[in-house]
Amino acid sequence: MKKALHVIATVLAFVLATGAGKAQTQEPTINGTLDVISEQGDLVVGTDIQWQALIKSFDRKDEKANLVIKLHDPAQSENFTLFYNSNRDAANEDEAVYSQVAFDNGVAVIGPQGGEALPESLKEFFKINFSAPGIYKYDLILRRDDGNPLASITETVTVGTVAGIDDMIGDTRVAVYPTVSQGTVKLSLGSIRNANVAVMDMLGRKVLELRNANGTVEINTQQYARGTYFVKVMAEDDVASSRLIVR
Repeated sequence: MKKALHVIATVLAFVLATGAGKAQTQEPTINGTLDVISEQGDLVVGTDIQWQALIKSFDRKDEKANLVIKLHDPAQSENFTLFYNSNRDAANEDEAVYSQVAFDNGVAVIGPQGGEALPESLKEFFKINFSAPGIYKYDLILRRDDGNPLASITETVTVGTVAGIDDMIGDTRVAVYPTVSQGTVKLSLGSIRNANVAVMDMLGRKVLELRNANGTVEINTQQYARGTYFVKVMAEDDVASSRLIVR
């Protein structure tokens, strides 16, 4: 009986030790900053945008791998030009040397063929310019040289047509508050009179239009999809805009 208990205890100890070993293994992580730029409303057609892919290798340090970008809609690769940093010694964007990325059926492999040894942390520098507005969904994949994925993340960005923000008409600033909302926001027109107001999404589609507005205007955002919107005010032969994010 004691011998049987001893065997069971030994097996149990081995299982626990093995499980503990597995729990201590930390796999790599990957994240991109392009979706953050999109949330800020700064992704627009015809503008060069610099962004990064951030990789932490953890227990996979020194293993060879490539960063892979996979579009969910391969046809969208025709709607932008993407450049990556071919200077592997670059420590920041100022030292980056950009080379164009080629997509094959919506998939692009970044870096040298066969991969490169992973440091503890890696920041890949990119520059992108969109030629068409829309919603772009893609996977960032850290793929080992044997083809196995070490880490992946799916990100979605919205590219709009609004090229900039000018929030002044004359000496009056157009202000939306709060700028992040799930309900009602207020648009302060100050001394502006008889203004035409339009709320537009990132693709330039009008979701609300008001005429001859004065003072403070309330806008209910509960019916809007999550994302970034632009509130445009037209008065006195001038146009002003303010940004609004609906959560």
